[in-house]
Amino acid sequence: MIKQIFRTHLLVRFAGTVMMIFTLSCADSDYPMDNWIDVPLQELEPPAVFFNPHEINVSVGDTFAVNLYVLQVDNVAGVHLRVQYLRESLQFLDMELGELFIDAFDTLFFWDSTEASYLDVYSFYLADESTYSSGTRSIATAYFRAKNSLDSELIYLRPATRMVTPDNQPITIKSYGIAKINVN
Repeated sequence: MIKQIFRTHLLVRFAGTVMMIFTLSCADSDYPMDNWIDVPLQELEPPAVFFNPHEINVSVGDTFAVNLYVLQVDNVAGVHLRVQYLRESLQFLDMELGELFIDAFDTLFFWDSTEASYLDVYSFYLADESTYSSGTRSIATAYFRAKNSLDSELIYLRPATRMVTPDNQPITIKSYGIAKINVN
């Protein structure tokens, strides 16, 4: 009889603990959104393009990297990003392939920086109805050097910045992020 009472008592305590954990885990979080990337991303309506980081502090002569991202894009097979930058203030150095099409077969990735103050980035692959990319991922990483003390911005130009599906249908980009370059 004592064993049965003891087991019942343990069972009640266990059930109470499980119910309390379940109740607390279902409550809305009330923590502050204080991560440096939270605020700019909350202001973007997907699908979107943005820069990471969105604010860069450098000194004259410093080299820095900025990632060119897509936010919550579905069924994408090709991207053309046209980025405007102040050529008097920034020197474009190099570009690396990002993660969006990293697992795709025969990804084509190239860029052109010959036109004054513009950087064109192209990334696409031969997709079919069952092969495409989705999500929030980087397209590329661009490397720049600060030439002088002028602050500047990186801006995605519309309508030249665009994305397409595997059957070459345009994907409407709803938001365009910017990156601020602060030079000390």
